Amino acid sequence: MYNKMHKSGGGAMADRIEREIEEILRKLDSFVPERTRRPVRRVGEPFSAAQSWFAHRLARISLKQVMMWSLFVVLIAFFARSVPWAGWIMVGGLIVFATAFVLSRSVSSAPKTQKRWRGQPLDLSAPSWPDRVKAWLKGRRRA
Repeated sequence: MYNKMHKSGGGAMADRIEREIEEILRKLDSFVPERTRRPVRRVGEPFSAAQSWFAHRLARISLKQVMMWSLFVVLIAFFARSVPWAGWIMVGGLIVFATAFVLSRSVSSAPKTQKRWRGQPLDLSAPSWPDRVKAWLKGRRRA
C-alpha cells in the first residue's frame, strides 16, 4: 500500500503520515519516565515473604495427603503406646483424619461451574467409544 501511494502521487500524504508517526514516537519517549527511585524496603518484608512462602506451601497440600499423614500418625501412635501422650496424639490424628475426610466429601459434591465460550456451554468430555466408532465408519465410507 505504501508503494502504491508513492506511485500514484500520494507521496505527500505518505510523508505526512510518516512525520506523524515519528512525532508520536518522540512524544512516547518523553511520556514514559524511567524509574530512578529504588523501592523502599519495609521492616516487615522478610516476615511477609516467609508468610507468603508458607501459605503457598500449605496451599499445595491436598486433602488426600492430609488424610494419609494423619492415618500414618495414628498408626505410629498406636504402636508406640508406651510413649507419653501417644493416646492424645492418636486422638488428634483421628480428628484430623475425620475432618479431612468430611472436607474431601463436601468439596467434591460442590456444584461445579459450567465452562462457557461466547455464552454457549462447552462440552469438554471426550467422545464415547460408540461415537468414535461411528465417526470412524463415516470416514471410511467417504474414502
